[in-house]
Amino acid sequence: MARLGLSAIVAAAAASGASARRNRQRMFILFLLPIVVITVIGLAMGGYSDPSFVIGVLDRADTDVSHTFLADLAARAPLRIRSYADQETMRIAVFRGRLNGGILIPPGWRGTDDLEVYLSQASVGAPIIRATIDAALSRRDRGAAPFDITTRFPGGGLAGAPRLGFRYTAPANVVLFIMIHGFVASLAIIQLRRSGLAKRLLATPRRTWELFAMLAIGPLQVMSIQAAFLIGSTWLAFGIPWGDSLGVLLVTAALICFGVSLVFCMGTVFRTPEQATSLGPWLGTVLGMLGGCMWPLEIVPPVMKTLSHFSPAAWAMDAYLALIFDHASVRNILPAVAVLLLFAVTLALVGIVRLRPQFSR
Repeated sequence: MARLGLSAIVAAAAASGASARRNRQRMFILFLLPIVVITVIGLAMGGYSDPSFVIGVLDRADTDVSHTFLADLAARAPLRIRSYADQETMRIAVFRGRLNGGILIPPGWRGTDDLEVYLSQASVGAPIIRATIDAALSRRDRGAAPFDITTRFPGGGLAGAPRLGFRYTAPANVVLFIMIHGFVASLAIIQLRRSGLAKRLLATPRRTWELFAMLAIGPLQVMSIQAAFLIGSTWLAFGIPWGDSLGVLLVTAALICFGVSLVFCMGTVFRTPEQATSLGPWLGTVLGMLGGCMWPLEIVPPVMKTLSHFSPAAWAMDAYLALIFDHASVRNILPAVAVLLLFAVTLALVGIVRLRPQFSR
């Protein structure tokens, strides 16, 4: 009987894989869309391993003093300087996000007068850019050597350069798209429930565990392949240093378990296939936004940072970012993995307890 049950589960896995391969739209959403999002947002957030901020400069003074000041700015790692000849063009570039900031040096500037600086307050780089400019001006006034800048964010935690670029967007989109898939994949349970097939399977002796295993195996294998593809492709294409291999495996496994638990839980919450396909992506995106998949949690107010950890995405992001940026060990990320698994077990139990009576109707 156990062999027969295993054969049914293997057959369900093969059928699920074949169904996914035939659906080109689903393949695009699962594999290509995340890569597109990682590329576009990663470039917007600074690109490769050392994120930089692009600063536009209009030097109307054109003196040795202004040249020295700009050379001092250009020598600082987080900044890249781009010259402009028109003030309005530079201002619009900052407004539209093509520049992280803009500096207007007025005629006759001697290094002690005020500068006109354009910054987007919504940008994570605004406090870093402001602090870097202030540091360069202070150095000119004091005639001292450059000094380190400590930047503190509203949410606390990081000091110094923010976590940006591909190294941020890669794990963020692994977390985001696995969660979205967990919401949408609940469609299979809804269809099984509405067809009445589940009721007939449950009437067969010793088949309950097989039914739940068959429901889990499809999303489990798709999420595993999706995560492996995204992690491997971003490592090859963008050089993402994912960190300790065992740590990445543990976090990813816990995240996939949570994604599968979403399938069971939301399969009892959504009533129609339309709800799963239309509301699922939005709910996944909201969880991702709350958990830091859209922006670093260091830039949000402390209250929002506290609330963010009610989202499993925040715990997954904490673990991934610790591995990538801080070179954390497995021991360091175990608490986050444990919390993710706790979320997964809780949702899975809720889903399984609710599913049996729903299947029996």
